[in-house]
Order: sequence, then structure tokens, then C-alpha cells
Amino acid sequence: MRVFPTADVVIAGDFNQLPETRVVASTGFTQIVRQPTTWCKVLDQIFVSDPFLYDAVRVITSVVKSDHKAIVAYSERRKVTPTNKSTRIRYRKVTPGQHAAFLQHVTEDEFINSTSPDNVQAAFDNFYNLALGFLDQFYPERTTTLRSRDPEYITPYIKSLLRKKNRLMRAGRIEKAGAIACRIRKQIIKGNRSRLQKYNGRVDAKDMWAAV
Repeated sequence: MRVFPTADVVIAGDFNQLPETRVVASTGFTQIVRQPTTWCKVLDQIFVSDPFLYDAVRVITSVVKSDHKAIVAYSERRKVTPTNKSTRIRYRKVTPGQHAAFLQHVTEDEFINSTSPDNVQAAFDNFYNLALGFLDQFYPERTTTLRSRDPEYITPYIKSLLRKKNRLMRAGRIEKAGAIACRIRKQIIKGNRSRLQKYNGRVDAKDMWAAV
């Protein structure tokens, strides 16, 4: 570990006479086997320098005659990376300025005080036509491209901000690009907070860490 500090080190075997706490205290490694390997004890263990080295650890019946079970540790990260697919997404940009313009317009528009038609269906049709017109006027649809390898927190709005920031950086407008970077950070924090709220770390730590 001193010579190759970035190397992945694995210590595995039958730790019958060697307590787990002693190995952990001496090496700082993590023991990843949680199921009994012989009777009701976890004697066969795997210690790793990187706790995320393996994605799954399974205890199975050994293919040879033994009172110990076999351990299979594997990582799905070794698989071939899937194709990075692109998808065109439609979205509506929403900003405080758009809200202000919309509210100022609807308070002054004459349809607020107009008399509704006697026919209920005609009244609904009239309302929806006006509402959709305002939606397209103040919150027009835009398109952006999301890729299958993009993290979960990358929304169409964040992707548009990232592209705008990159354009400003290439143009040398560092201050405006920095301001957009702050907006991107707030959007990512907001999205991750709402996504992680559905996990309870005290009940299911595995799903919580997978989400993190």
C-alpha cells in the first residue's frame, strides 16, 4: 500500500483464529461478507481496500466437498459500457421573470372580467384556448438533448443552463458564466434533495448509498 497507494488490495480466506476487528484495525480495510459461510459463523471473509470494489457478494454452496460455503464477489463495472443514446426532450423554461410578465399580463387582460358563454362546454373550451395561448406565449416550448449516460440530476433545464454557461465561457464572459454555474448548483442540490427524500437511510442503507 505504501509503494502503490492507488492499487486495489483484497485479502480473502478462512479467518478462523483471526478476529475481524484486528484485521480492520491493522489495515483499515472493509469486510464485505455478511452471510454465514459455515454453520452460523462468518469464518470465510473478504477484506478490501476499496469498499466499492465489488457490486455484489454472494455466499453459495461450494462445488467441492467442504463444510464451508463458497463466496462469489463480482463487479458489474467490468461490463461493456452501453451505447450513449441521445433523446430529444421538449420542456418549458420557467423563471421568475416569466412569472412576473405573465401575472402582469393576466391582471390587465380583458378576458378576466368577460362574461362566460351560457354553454358550459363552450366556456371550458374558451378557458383552455386562452390558458394554452398564455402558456405558449410566456412559457414557450424548447428542445434539448439528453443522453443515456447523463446523471439522474441532469434535467432539460439544467442541460440548457450548462450549454449557455459553456457558450459564455468560450466568449470570455466569465462573470456571467459563474452566475449561471451558481444557478446550476442550486438546481442540482434541489433535485438531489427531492430524489433522496424517498430513501430512509436507517431502514435501507444500501438503497441510500446506491442513490448517493
